[in-house]
Amino acid sequence: MKKLFILLSLLVCLPSQACDETCKREAAMEEHGVKFPSYLTASYCQDTSVAFLLRARESLQSYRDEKLTTGHKGGMRNISNFLKQRKQWLEECDQYLALTGQGRVFRDEATTQNILTAIDSTTAELDRLVASGGGVHAPASQAEMAGVRMDQLFMVVDNHRTDLQLRGQLVIR
Repeated sequence: MKKLFILLSLLVCLPSQACDETCKREAAMEEHGVKFPSYLTASYCQDTSVAFLLRARESLQSYRDEKLTTGHKGGMRNISNFLKQRKQWLEECDQYLALTGQGRVFRDEATTQNILTAIDSTTAELDRLVASGGGVHAPASQAEMAGVRMDQLFMVVDNHRTDLQLRGQLVIR
């Protein structure tokens, strides 16, 4: 009888010891005084970071190769806004993952900061070109500096992607 009582009390206590994502989310909201949107989950954040590493990177490379040298300010503004939006999503995910104790959006804090800093550098250069005078086109020599900033972003993103692939944490099919 005593063994049965101990077994039942263990079964009742075990589920309460485990803390799933909902538990971590609620604890983080209470501890840090924040409210996370309902769509924000670890899975969503992983999808967001992988989408940036793969699809956004590919889209940015296409723009860099085909359109940047034209110096058209409308395209520069669109790419700058695209990067700002992605950065906002990545920062939101990074904060969520850090506060819930589930890591960072890009493996660790240093990598995350490197990528976000490279995004800032690229958007600042694009914004500077858009704000410069001279009609709807920026001179090709000035647009080249934005290309250099984009290349730096690509290098940081590619290094992280390669690191994830070598660790077996990112499989591209």
